[in-house]
Amino acid sequence: MPRLLLGDRELEAPSSQTLLDSFQAGGVPWRESCRNGVCGVCACQLFQGKVDYLGRQPHALDNKDRRAGRILPCIAYPASELLEISLPAYPLDYPQLTNL
Repeated sequence: MPRLLLGDRELEAPSSQTLLDSFQAGGVPWRESCRNGVCGVCACQLFQGKVDYLGRQPHALDNKDRRAGRILPCIAYPASELLEISLPAYPLDYPQLTNL
């Protein structure tokens, strides 16, 4: 099963669910809105690994964002065994995020 590194936490990231669902299943608060790749509220940086959007389009990201490694976890699925991801670009104001 793919592993997801987020700060000092490691989560399981089943290839059958989005990264956002994996964050939430692992107890990591993450801002979300549309869950369709349109708003960009859930955006983050992919440092290592690959994702697959399974035919969907990350409309909230322009080509510059994509080349820089930004992803939309609301529609992204793991496409490698290890993914390292930044904290969210728009974090929730939860104390847990400062401890990641």
